[in-house]
Amino acid sequence: MPIAYRNVSFVYSAGSPFESAALRGIDCAIEPGSFLALVGRTGSGKSTMVQLLNALLVPTEGEVVVDEYVNSPDKKRRTKKLKGLRKKVGYVFQFPEYQLFLDTVEKDVAYGPKNFGATPEEALKKAHEALGKVGLDSSFYERSPFALSGGEKRKVAMAGILAMEPDVLVLDEPTAGLDPEASREMIALFKEINAQGTTIVLVSHDMDLVLECATRLIVLENGKIVKDGDPSSLFEVDLESYALEEPKVFAFVDALRKLGMSISPDGISNVETLAEKIKEAKK
Repeated sequence: MPIAYRNVSFVYSAGSPFESAALRGIDCAIEPGSFLALVGRTGSGKSTMVQLLNALLVPTEGEVVVDEYVNSPDKKRRTKKLKGLRKKVGYVFQFPEYQLFLDTVEKDVAYGPKNFGATPEEALKKAHEALGKVGLDSSFYERSPFALSGGEKRKVAMAGILAMEPDVLVLDEPTAGLDPEASREMIALFKEINAQGTTIVLVSHDMDLVLECATRLIVLENGKIVKDGDPSSLFEVDLESYALEEPKVFAFVDALRKLGMSISPDGISNVETLAEKIKEAKK
């Protein structure tokens, strides 16, 4: 079944002088196997929305349903045992340091599978496979995760979640701190994981990443959904009003149109698809 947000609101520090509404009446569903991007200015509610998915936060009102798991302020409705939900929904934090805590990379990545019932041998096998997927070979197994570069730490944190084989993968600014080559490798990995059936929910300010990977886009503003549609519809959005940067390929399309070329942004997601559009337009 799809993930469902049902009239979800969330207030930080409710009832205190510091009360702040982060989400206001969110209603939406996320279909299995989809690749959804959540975008919006800082403070628009993106991170709050995804932290409700595996019950890191509990809604102030409404409920979030993931298969048989219910996250609700109503204790009678809320699922009591959430360990299964945490395996189903893997969350890769924006700051990888939040997820790293053991003394070697190998142990850190194997911890999740062991925690969910894998034998030590199975956990190590899953850890090695996950590290290979993110481009870290056996030379990293015995290294301390805290001695790695920022980009390498991010890859280890990603591997730790992939090793648990989640049905839903939440990515919070996953390419921040990565060099261009590592970013391209991660983008290819995200596409591969999604193609294998894993639902991905991406939070990002990188509109080029959103345009290339996502099949659906939700724009949040002041805790409300203000746009929900195809990522190519970004071309129709006043990006500046939501503090969003225009994707580079869209900026190029805009420049071509100003020069008189008849070209539509529909279906453009990266340089390759842009080149195809230019080829068609020249015909």
